[in-house]
Amino acid sequence: MSTVIKLKRSETASSVPTTSDLEIGEVAVNTVDQKIYMRTSSGIVTVADSAASSSSDSFKTISVSGQSDVVADSSIDTLTLVGTGLNSITTNASTDTITIGTANQTIPFIKEDGTTTGLEMSVASGTLSTSVSNLHIAFIDSSGTSKTTMVLS
Repeated sequence: MSTVIKLKRSETASSVPTTSDLEIGEVAVNTVDQKIYMRTSSGIVTVADSAASSSSDSFKTISVSGQSDVVADSSIDTLTLVGTGLNSITTNASTDTITIGTANQTIPFIKEDGTTTGLEMSVASGTLSTSVSNLHIAFIDSSGTSKTTMVLS
């Protein structure tokens, strides 16, 4: 004949046993939350949690030098990347790739003959400041008089 072992149990959601409910080494189960608890000499320990085993954190900590860490608060936390200024962020779901780079942006100018052109702001490598070192941009009014020259160095 088989022996039935009944653990201490609760059918109340979020009910957790206390140290006064269990002896050291004794086990209890919450059937609604699907959790198993055990008392140790230091307190109550969750031995099994079906909800925790079904999903895990997508990320734990994202660190960037000189910045605050971004830490996952839960298994459903979402990390959002934002591109600003000359930075762009593109994604490719089929390859699970995120690309962070410079957006192809231009500063528009009207040339003296009336046609428009632009200064390309994308940088193949390095930084914008090294790519446009010693660039002189002259500003001329409609009469042809030079007003100011902007120098990027």
